[in-house]
Amino acid sequence: MIKSRALADNTKDFSEKFPHLLYKPLGNTGYTVSACGFGAYRVDYRVKEHFDSLEYALSNGINLIDTSANYADGGSEILIGNVLGDLINRDIIKREEIVIVSKGGYLQGKILEAAKKMKDDGLGYKEVTEYAENIWHSIHPDFLKDQITLSLERMKLETIDVYLLHNPEYFLDSPQAIDIEPEVLRKQYYSRIKKAFSYLEEEVKNGRITYYGISSNAFVKDSDDPVFTSLKECVNAANEISEDNNFYVIELPLNLYEKGAIANKNLEDNKFSVLEYAYESELGVLVNRPLNALGANGLMRLADFLVNYEYVNLDETQITAEINLLDMIEEEFLKEYLDILELTESNKEAVNYFLKAGKLLKENWKNFGTAENFNDIKKQYLIPRINFALNLLTTSPKLTPEMKQKLEKIAKQINKLVEIMDSIYGFIANENHKDLHIKLNTVVEGFEADKFKELTLSQKAILFINSLREISCTLVGMRQQKYVDDVLTALKQGVLVDAADKFSQI
Repeated sequence: MIKSRALADNTKDFSEKFPHLLYKPLGNTGYTVSACGFGAYRVDYRVKEHFDSLEYALSNGINLIDTSANYADGGSEILIGNVLGDLINRDIIKREEIVIVSKGGYLQGKILEAAKKMKDDGLGYKEVTEYAENIWHSIHPDFLKDQITLSLERMKLETIDVYLLHNPEYFLDSPQAIDIEPEVLRKQYYSRIKKAFSYLEEEVKNGRITYYGISSNAFVKDSDDPVFTSLKECVNAANEISEDNNFYVIELPLNLYEKGAIANKNLEDNKFSVLEYAYESELGVLVNRPLNALGANGLMRLADFLVNYEYVNLDETQITAEINLLDMIEEEFLKEYLDILELTESNKEAVNYFLKAGKLLKENWKNFGTAENFNDIKKQYLIPRINFALNLLTTSPKLTPEMKQKLEKIAKQINKLVEIMDSIYGFIANENHKDLHIKLNTVVEGFEADKFKELTLSQKAILFINSLREISCTLVGMRQQKYVDDVLTALKQGVLVDAADKFSQI
């Protein structure tokens, strides 16, 4: 187990090792944290690149990590524990310098499977919101107790520094909520939050957490939105438990397009925004999704894409020829060798179904829509299926050198086509971002302008958020070292003057 916890003096000492980077106070916790934190949403202990990226981030000035019990079905927290343990053992960091934020509320993956079995056995958790077939939710103390225990075990920690209720608003628009009168529903909602806070106060006394709070997408909604979560009501709930309570941190979405945290005056009779209210309440504010904007057309990635202009300049006939080549060599391999390899019937069926990247691209390459959509399809569908098929084939004892050579040819052609698609859709995204670059560059004037214009879109987006006085830390996914470097460059820029006014002009 990793002993101790984050301590105010140590986090301050850590920041002084990196005087060229921007650090901020985390509300009234006493912690000094890097203005960007390592968002651990899509990292997993089974991926070495993720291990290396987190290690690199912590070694180069990042000292806040944000995760959750449900990220990668617990794999995110395991990764964090492994990296922390390694760096602490090598005397590169101290536990007291690093602020660990985790969350609880979701029942997904293995936890959901266990909960369903418990329910069938008559031993289920209390106050569970059965939101959908694959997502349940609960902030009942019994569930939180188990989640904190599991999180501590995965991360090998003695204490979690900040523990957040994870999107409790699921209760407000769940199937069970439909038949409940709105006023009664809201009363139940804040009662559940207060009950959770009371329990978390006990966890503070027990030393398993230091501070607590809420991560909610609904903090930024209009006050008449059905899932709006009032920060004032949450603060009141904590104060009713104790004036000396430990409700110190909130988390919410904010980016260049989704500006509800700033623009929506949803508190105190619609006089104050959630950021204004949080600042006056001396709460630490973590921002999520700074580079992923949700709009009418889906997800927009606020980043510049790397493109290979050799591929961008290919005409449609050349692209079609490359796709047809892949389709042909995949089909030839299946026809000539699949029966010879003596796979089990289920594995044979899987290979025959998954080794069809050429067919998929032939039918869809013009219709992926955006770079973000193609990236999702590539990572969640195309690459995993192809890798599964290739792994089954290459581990067959009947595989000959000739077969292996043909599989290598297939893999090479798939990689080439993925790079072609990345370049084409990345180029389109970059063209669409040109107007945003111009707008941002126009807003930033005077002595800040020249240096600002040289930044990437992601660095500009991060800098705008970091410059707001109310924001403590912007959480950025850094699954690769290049993403860490991108963030570190943003942190070297300091802050923009009159940031709130600039934000309003975007």
